[in-house]
Amino acid sequence: MSKLVAIVSIAILAVVALAGGYLLMQDSSPSDSDITVVDMLGEKVQVKKNPEHVACVSRTTYDLLVAFGLGDRIDGAYKPILDNEWTSVLYPESTRHFAYDYQPSHELLIQRNVDLVLSPEKYITDGLREHGLPALNVSLYGNPNFEPYIYFLADLAKQLWPDVPGVSEKVDAWKAEFKRVLDEVSSTLESKPHSEKSVYYVRGDKNRGIGYTDTGKSFNEYIFGVLGMEFLGKSLGTTQPSSDAILDANPDYIVIGGIYQHTLRGMLDDSLWENMEAVKTGHVFNIGIGFSPMEQMGAFTPVFLADMANKLYPNDFHYDTTGMLRNICSEYFGKNLTVQQAEYMMNGLGPDGTPMV
Repeated sequence: MSKLVAIVSIAILAVVALAGGYLLMQDSSPSDSDITVVDMLGEKVQVKKNPEHVACVSRTTYDLLVAFGLGDRIDGAYKPILDNEWTSVLYPESTRHFAYDYQPSHELLIQRNVDLVLSPEKYITDGLREHGLPALNVSLYGNPNFEPYIYFLADLAKQLWPDVPGVSEKVDAWKAEFKRVLDEVSSTLESKPHSEKSVYYVRGDKNRGIGYTDTGKSFNEYIFGVLGMEFLGKSLGTTQPSSDAILDANPDYIVIGGIYQHTLRGMLDDSLWENMEAVKTGHVFNIGIGFSPMEQMGAFTPVFLADMANKLYPNDFHYDTTGMLRNICSEYFGKNLTVQQAEYMMNGLGPDGTPMV
C-alpha cells in the first residue's frame, strides 16, 4: 500500500509541476492587456496596459502623471518629492502614496504589487528587470542630447493609459503650452542679435555647495541652449567641478535651484567668488519649486522656461510667470493658489514664505 501511495504522490506532484509550468508560460506571454513600449534607453518592454500601481522612482515623473489625471494609478514616488511641503499643498492625496528610495529593492516592489516602475538610471532599471519587474528608464539625461525627449513622458502616458478618460486631452494641452513658450522664446531670440553668454547652474536639491551641477546631455543643457546660453556644465564635464574650475569658467549668469537654493546663494557672499562676473553684476537668479525643483522637468516646465527668459533677457521677455503658475495649478491640480503663494513658489520658498531648509 505504501508503494502505491508513493507512486500516486509522485504522479500528483508531476501534474502540479506541469500545470505550474504551463501557468508560468501563460503569465509571461503577451495578452490583450499587454502593450510594448520603448523607454529612453531605446529598449522595448512589455508592460500592462492601463497600469494601476506605478512606482514613480524617477523624480521627473510624479507631478506630470498627477497633472495628467493619473494620481490614483500611482503607488508611490521618490521620497524627497513627497517630503516637499508644496507637494501636499498642491496635491493633498500625495500623503497616501508610498515614499520610495532612489534604488528600491525588487522585494519591496513585488510586495507592494507594483505593475510598472519608472526608473531614473540604467543600472537600476536593468536590476529590476532581472527580477521580472516591468521597468522603464525615464531620465533627465538624453542621448545624444535631451531634445528628442522633451515630450517623451507625455507621449508615454497616452500610450500606457489609452483607456483612462481625460489623459489624452490633458497631455495634449500641456504639450501645447510647453510648445507655445518654446516657439515664442526661440523665435524672439532668433529675430534679435545677442552675444552668447555663459550660465552656470547650481543644483540645490542636495546641500553640496556651489560645486554641484548638471553636465551635458541634460534637460537643463537643452533649456539653456534654447535660451541661447553656453551651459557650463557641459564644458566642465563633471557634476562636481572644483571651485578653481568654476572661477576659471567665470560665468556671466548663475542660476540656483532646489530646496537648498537660499543657503547656497548665501555662500556666494564669500570673498572667494566676489570677482566672478555673475556675482559682480548681480546676475545670480533663483529657480522656482513645485513638487520638485522646476529645472527637473515636470508639469511646471513651461513656467521654468518663461521665468528664465524673463531673467536672462529682461528687455525682451515679460511673461506673467505667477499667472502662468496659478493657471497650471488650477487646470491640472484643481488648486487655486493665491498670488502670494505663487510668488513664494517662484522664489524657491516654502508655503510659509521661508527657505525650505
